[in-house]
Amino acid sequence: MIHRGRQRHKTHGGIPHGSTLNLGSSLQIYYRHKEGITSESITTTREDDSTSTTTNVSGWADQSANANNAAQTTDENEPLLAADGSLDFFHDANDDNADYMDFTKFRIEANNDFLSFIVANLRDVAGSAYLSDSGSECLEYASQNTHKFRTGGGTTAVQINSIASIQTPNGEKHLFMVQRTNGSTGTIKVYKNGFEIDASATNAALFDLEHLGTRNENDLFFDGKIYDIGIIEGTVSVESRNRIVDHLLSKHGVARI
Repeated sequence: MIHRGRQRHKTHGGIPHGSTLNLGSSLQIYYRHKEGITSESITTTREDDSTSTTTNVSGWADQSANANNAAQTTDENEPLLAADGSLDFFHDANDDNADYMDFTKFRIEANNDFLSFIVANLRDVAGSAYLSDSGSECLEYASQNTHKFRTGGGTTAVQINSIASIQTPNGEKHLFMVQRTNGSTGTIKVYKNGFEIDASATNAALFDLEHLGTRNENDLFFDGKIYDIGIIEGTVSVESRNRIVDHLLSKHGVARI
């Protein structure tokens, strides 16, 4: 069974209607809420012979021009389609199985600017990677007050500190962005719900991405819901970033800080 949203709301480069952005090929991937989801009902039988039925997601179509679709063909590792249209990635620390998806690897070159964005609601914010490669490179919620950007050149830990309103606690839907600017300087900025957190961090190294909801299919499994997620390579102006923020916050009923 394939669930697809209406395509007429899509404009330039996969950015939603209501924005005048023209990002073209700069938009590397965009997995959009309620769009391009391939799912099926799975019924399992428990030890007591009772049954339960879930809606498992085997595919999430990329809404950028690259058609870099995310997929998972193993039932035990498929995220579930939640009632609110999000993809629910589950990880039980006592179970070897965890949910994640794969897509075709792409690279953000050294010294290249980028902007990543995710609308999420986590059950366990500790060690939840949402985009990664097959090694150590990833974007990760390390804790509710620390975000990590890992590259082959090292790990940049962004401390969000003790201000409660800009932390990312469990059970709170929010928009989080990581932006690299200034070319070879590699200035890292992070934003929660449009609010800039002064990170004073740098990392200009190249990195690859090919997994959604894990680091290297082996650890740091994401535990919670993902609504929208994407990454743009290249310079994103303040005006363009604010348009994306305004759209996603309005779409998901999340307030600016």
